[in-house]
Amino acid sequence: LLTAAGEPGRLRSAVITAPDDRPLTLADEHGLLLRQVAVRAEELLAVAADGRWPGRELESLLTYMRAEVLRQAHDEERLLFPVAGSSPALERLGRDHTILHLLTETLAAAASGRGPQVPAQLAETTWDLLTHLERHLSNEEAVLAGGGADASGRMEVSRRPAR
Repeated sequence: LLTAAGEPGRLRSAVITAPDDRPLTLADEHGLLLRQVAVRAEELLAVAADGRWPGRELESLLTYMRAEVLRQAHDEERLLFPVAGSSPALERLGRDHTILHLLTETLAAAASGRGPQVPAQLAETTWDLLTHLERHLSNEEAVLAGGGADASGRMEVSRRPAR
């Protein structure tokens, strides 16, 4: 629960701001989402690299993906896409959302025991999720900003370790 400084229990403004009190840009919001997913993925990958099953870390990643990333994707499709009209670029973003859902469900299947519970396979799927999310967010910024999005501060997570 976000509260105003010095006033416990009072909700902050619904507009999230950057440290310098300016409203967050789309690139800022995407950077926050990507960092939160990356932190959870790194924790999962560290445990999997030890050959152990990262149950707690996997649940943390799944919870965040469902509550934040996939919810936002659903909201965009429901609220933004109809207003923006149909275009090949928006159709591609919609397909990206489907891929993010599928990767998340692949991880969920492993978490529930319905899928393979092999740490190396889980790590591979997690890397796929990270790289797809990073690419999707960059593409989305370009599409929604008409190609002029400033993604300069983007954290790179697509550097997969050597196999």
